[in-house]
Amino acid sequence: MDFIPTEVDTGQRGSEAELPVWDAIKSAFGADDLGIAYYKYPVIDKSGEDYDREPDFVVLHQELGLIVIECKGYQIDHIDTIQGQVWNLQGLTQSKAKPHPQARDQAFKIRSYFARESELTDKMGRCKIPVNVFIALPNISREEWTECGYDELPSTPRVLTSDDLSPQSLRDQLNKTPKMEALSSEEFRAARSVLGGGTVIGNEGTAAPPDPTTKGELYDTVEQRLPKLDQKQEEIGIQIPPGPQRIRGIAGSGKTILMAMKAARMHAKHPEWDIAVTFMTKSLYPQIQSLISRFYWHFAEEEPNWNKLRLLHGWGGHTVLDGMYYVLSQNTQTHEFLNVGDARARFGRFEKTPDLLDSCCGSLIESGEVPTMFDAVLIDEAQDFLPNFFKMCREALREPKRLVWAYDEAQSLNSLTAPRSENIFGTNDDGELLVDLSGSYEGGIQKSQIMRKAYRSPREVLMAAHYFGMGLKREQGAVQAITTKPGWENLGYEVVDGDFRRTGEDIRIRRPEENSPHPLSEHEEARPFVRFSAAETKREEIELIAESISQDITAHGLDPEQIMVILLDRETQENADEPTDRLDEATADDIVFNRVWDGESSVFAVDDEVTVTRINRAKGNEAAMVYISGLEHVDNVSSGQSLVRRRNQAFVAMTRTRGWCHVTGTGSCDAFDEMRSVLDGVTADEPEMVFPAPDPQSLENEMEAEPEPTTLTDFIPEEE
Repeated sequence: MDFIPTEVDTGQRGSEAELPVWDAIKSAFGADDLGIAYYKYPVIDKSGEDYDREPDFVVLHQELGLIVIECKGYQIDHIDTIQGQVWNLQGLTQSKAKPHPQARDQAFKIRSYFARESELTDKMGRCKIPVNVFIALPNISREEWTECGYDELPSTPRVLTSDDLSPQSLRDQLNKTPKMEALSSEEFRAARSVLGGGTVIGNEGTAAPPDPTTKGELYDTVEQRLPKLDQKQEEIGIQIPPGPQRIRGIAGSGKTILMAMKAARMHAKHPEWDIAVTFMTKSLYPQIQSLISRFYWHFAEEEPNWNKLRLLHGWGGHTVLDGMYYVLSQNTQTHEFLNVGDARARFGRFEKTPDLLDSCCGSLIESGEVPTMFDAVLIDEAQDFLPNFFKMCREALREPKRLVWAYDEAQSLNSLTAPRSENIFGTNDDGELLVDLSGSYEGGIQKSQIMRKAYRSPREVLMAAHYFGMGLKREQGAVQAITTKPGWENLGYEVVDGDFRRTGEDIRIRRPEENSPHPLSEHEEARPFVRFSAAETKREEIELIAESISQDITAHGLDPEQIMVILLDRETQENADEPTDRLDEATADDIVFNRVWDGESSVFAVDDEVTVTRINRAKGNEAAMVYISGLEHVDNVSSGQSLVRRRNQAFVAMTRTRGWCHVTGTGSCDAFDEMRSVLDGVTADEPEMVFPAPDPQSLENEMEAEPEPTTLTDFIPEEE
């Protein structure tokens, strides 16, 4: 049995009565029960007149069906009379209540979601899942209820009194509901997906072919069968923390989806709140907007109010899309907004975009004019921002400073670990952390969440990306590494052999299939998912890619927009045109290439066109087939980039794929032999990573070196 508190605010009216009931529900069901219970289930019934619009407790159980419990903290003296469905109250600010119709309507609202799914209806179109409703009265005993004669009224609802809140008594009361045929495992999974919001991101369209053979057919299985939301994702997505929260997850774990879900949930529950969702990659605008709209429709069945829920790029400006720094600057009395050009003139023409933005945010903070504008700020791609951006966002928040940020593991170029709270926000005069992420809030919402499962890329691709990105098979030794067993477990791996404390001893690491549940893994004919090819000249390398793209489209049925080419060795727009011209020349006239640097910054993929991009714009995007050109760049010491940065660019590029990844290079270099060795390990029958325990003193960066566990977060891109 799973238990998810979606919002717990001990200061809200009714919470004192609700918490004992929640504790009783958690005690009444055990590990053997197949079900899920929610505290404050996130569905809004706008037909609820002046009463609560959200059910207090919702239980879905394989044998008991759907149970909705409405909790009222009344004392027995608060109830004057009960006339039909109306409870007349006294001694309270509220004079009347309709708890049973309220709970019944909420239950039918949820049941209507089930009725939309064919797996959950019979041949007559009727929902298979029964609904039962209870009114919880934790401050009234069974004796008091009976003495007043309320149990004998013709319309009396089922009630749970204070006597029913022991584990056995509560279970006995719930078991008195009419018996039903237990849901099958498939039916329960379908119902669970509906409740968890998984159907919002479910794929529509034609079903995948039963016996796929081409890449196009195989990729259809990915589109149709990728898991919708697992229990951890659902928990994170629907919870509204009463303060700051950090979400840390591996590449492809679904953080953007969950941030959109959380924003929609907040907006549906608290339409009066001012909420901001901010991020660095401009091309995420349409994706995040679409996700929020779909989740909000699931919760409230209407479009969001985009004046109260704002999507803001990190920077923004007068002539571009709104940004967090721009909006806050515009709401000050004297602070002058700086665009990128202004910032370079003031802070240094050769500074990278993240550093420039951080300097601008620091200037706004120092002015003392950061306006208090928001009730919640959600930062996606949080690894792309430096400390002053976090501080600025926090200052812009009303109490209780509800700042939620999600890190994309292994995608930051400047800092190599997720920054500790102390390093970002600092401490007060007493040395206490201004933002304490330890433990959980009252009621059970965790302040820091870790997501170990990855869904985007097949297991072999993700393992190869980590293996190569850290340089664990590099002849000269690892570039960067996680040097503790818990650190690898935070990434979803298992250390099966070796001791990190013994430098040079072989470490053997595997990734359980359940932590990379990719549909293509079931199809042997889909392999290999990742491969490497070297060519003698750049022209030959580009022609190799061009030929493969032609085959992908003409023979394997992939759509052009499902293919991405990442030019790893091209630093400017000008020198990215040359290989793209060659791709164009080497393919048929009907294959069109979308040079993302020529288009709108908020647009990435274009229908019927193959995407060609540099690494900075690839981040945050994905494709079925990814080609990575220029692996020799990793060994190019004259590039002006650090070795760590070059390694992490390769990691980011490889993890853009949802299916296949083909890495190519020109000439010969140590990185090529290393990549071949890496692929030998991860494409074996039992994929694994074997490397000598590194000496922490020899690493460019040691991850997990600080008391607060962190994982690889290494890619801050330069904006175009």
